[in-house]
Amino acid sequence: MQELNHSNFSSMTSEGIVIVNVGASWCPDCKRIEPIMTALENEYKDRIRFFKVNFDTEEQLKDSLQIRRIPTLIFYKNGKEVAERLVEPKSQAEIEKVVQQVL
Repeated sequence: MQELNHSNFSSMTSEGIVIVNVGASWCPDCKRIEPIMTALENEYKDRIRFFKVNFDTEEQLKDSLQIRRIPTLIFYKNGKEVAERLVEPKSQAEIEKVVQQVL
């Protein structure tokens, strides 16, 4: 999963369907959803682009996105946020429900 930063965020989320996963390496819940996100990326690779944002190193981006808790998943379609954010998602089913809504 490619990392986003403040410089490339707008250009990378401006076209198509994009899911942004904001997390950190020290976060247990972030680690728990990593295999889920990898599985979803493999399943939807032809229709959705998946990116991650490092909560610790991307201070400016984290602030502009108003991230308070991690992991947070943000769903974009053609540069616009199109679904309610998932904060601390609990299961693959919870994430897939939103994925189906944005497709």
